Amino acid sequence: MATEMTPGTWLKIGFYTGLLLVLLGVLEPLRGALSVVFGSFLIASVTYRYKDPQHTYYLIAALLIFIGAAVLWIRYYFSGVDLETALLKSWGILILAYPIGWLFILVLLFVRLFWMKNF
Repeated sequence: MATEMTPGTWLKIGFYTGLLLVLLGVLEPLRGALSVVFGSFLIASVTYRYKDPQHTYYLIAALLIFIGAAVLWIRYYFSGVDLETALLKSWGILILAYPIGWLFILVLLFVRLFWMKNF
């Protein structure tokens, strides 16, 4: 009695796994950024694969998270915990892409839960 998993089931599994990674990765901003990046790209790829109407917004959020996390890692590599050395303070502005992308994913989640009742 093996049951086949439908594409909708795979969409839900991939979406919720990516969402779990995004939410758990926020607990540790520097080391958890890898989890957030992987989870956001998992959500973006699953929604693109199954032709979700909002897949471009998920991709934009994933790219914002990737840019912000990359700048965060670069800044940490050069200056460590001390924020006053090695890099200009303007690099801090580029790190804002990380929380903006994370909040963008949360907004898309709330849109999906409260306005798009079919998921």
